[in-house]
Amino acid sequence: MVEGYFITGTDTGVGKTAVTASLLLWYRHRGLDAGAMKPVETGVDPECHSAANSDACFLMEAGELRDAPDEVCLFRFKTPAAPWQAAMEEGRDAVDLDRIVSTFDRLSERHDRMLVEGIGGLMVPLTPDRTVADLAGLLKLPLILVTRYTLGTQNHTLLTVEQARNRGLALAGLVFNQTEPGPLSEVEQKQPSLLSQWTGLPVLAELPFLENPGTESWTPEALRAAGGVLNLDLLEP
Repeated sequence: MVEGYFITGTDTGVGKTAVTASLLLWYRHRGLDAGAMKPVETGVDPECHSAANSDACFLMEAGELRDAPDEVCLFRFKTPAAPWQAAMEEGRDAVDLDRIVSTFDRLSERHDRMLVEGIGGLMVPLTPDRTVADLAGLLKLPLILVTRYTLGTQNHTLLTVEQARNRGLALAGLVFNQTEPGPLSEVEQKQPSLLSQWTGLPVLAELPFLENPGTESWTPEALRAAGGVLNLDLLEP
């Protein structure tokens, strides 16, 4: 059975790519070769292969991945919308989940671990009748849920956890990512412990807000130096 995780979030822009990069570098720190996929991207220029333009390219650069770019990311749309809507807007075919799964299987044979970053939240439509949750189910990877500290996070996190459990998707834990500069309020500081109690899930990490981060910003050492809290050993004691 393939070992690894599917990184999803409570929303778009919550920090899934940062978390995936952190996990890639954490695995390297442990002496393991991790591969990564960002199977679907929207709001990117398909002709521009820059880490500044593409989450997939950022992951390839951060993890020094040697897999082909079209294996790491199979579907790229210029329209900044959910993949199914982006495909309609551009007159293109919908995302092919079977193709993603077969590519995932191929990459899994090359790497010790596999990390797959979703797009948006768990219920983002990929096709007329399939969502990110369906893709996660096909890949059979436990979820790591990335969430925020800010107001509304309890509702968004609990809704996502409930939907995952209703679909029979395993959850490995929560990661809190600070998406805005400045110190956390007293209320925000309590979100990790409260949501861990509510969900019964461990808090795997708390990532600080980083101004203009580069690929080197996501090493375990750099994150701890910036005030981050890493409990990633809970994934592989």
